[in-house]
Amino acid sequence: MKTVVRETPARRSLPLPDGAISYLEWGHDDPGKTPIHFAHANGFNGMTYAPILATLADEFHVRAWDARGHGATTLPTDPAKHRNWYIYRDDLIAAIEDFAKTTGRKIILAGHSMGGAMSVMAAAARPDLVRGLVLIDPVMTPASFRMLVTLYRLTGRRGGPLSLADGAEKRRAVFPDRETMVDRYEGRGAFRTWPRDFIEAYVAGGTKTREDGQVELSCAPSWEAANFRAHGHNIGKAVRNLHVPFALLYAEHGSTCRTPFPMLLKRRDPKAHVAQVPGATHFLPMEFPKLVAEEIRAFRDRLEAEER
Repeated sequence: MKTVVRETPARRSLPLPDGAISYLEWGHDDPGKTPIHFAHANGFNGMTYAPILATLADEFHVRAWDARGHGATTLPTDPAKHRNWYIYRDDLIAAIEDFAKTTGRKIILAGHSMGGAMSVMAAAARPDLVRGLVLIDPVMTPASFRMLVTLYRLTGRRGGPLSLADGAEKRRAVFPDRETMVDRYEGRGAFRTWPRDFIEAYVAGGTKTREDGQVELSCAPSWEAANFRAHGHNIGKAVRNLHVPFALLYAEHGSTCRTPFPMLLKRRDPKAHVAQVPGATHFLPMEFPKLVAEEIRAFRDRLEAEER
């Protein structure tokens, strides 16, 4: 039986002109390991996925960032002016430029939800840096949805396509301590299907201690809501410009990878493994962590076989 390495990640920082990207790193002890970067969902952080990423450290050199406005990253945010996710694409390109320079190799990008979408946009813009993609229920919605979101935002309407944003703005941000936070989340709301270790990882990586001793979400509810409203980017154009191999897992219930995107992606890479996961919701990584880890390993094996 293979021994699974569950090392503690190193916390590192990449300085940029207006702040710094904070990221976690596993498996950096061996230059022969496959480099992979993991991008998290809106409102989450790199540590959230530690129960998966730690199991990959014996075979992969893993980096998992905290995106702008999340976790320990210090890049500035302005919810009032936030209109699209291109800023994440550009931040991610900066992050993988550094990763590629460090390793001397192209990087596999993996991402969940918003993290999957920004990974596609980065790969479309900079295929010279990207070896391939592992997409886990990425946010890919048709142009009609993007137009509807814009209409609701411009007219000041609530609900409809902005219901997630409305809910995020009302999210409680301050708790007495982290244990109370975990207990409050377990089995409820968006966390209903999450194992406790994922909730603990999310809280550990996504909170900061205030001067009064209480803990507060690092991703402000206003910024999380702004991301749900910021659909001015063109994910369809990014897919059309995609020229790297990929794998896609998407949810059976409530998927954010909407029709026709699974089919459009498959056209970009006929050899891609594209699978809807029975029983999965949008929180597929938390519900099927072993499946996600297996998909990443299988994708690495496919690339190595094709590159021989």
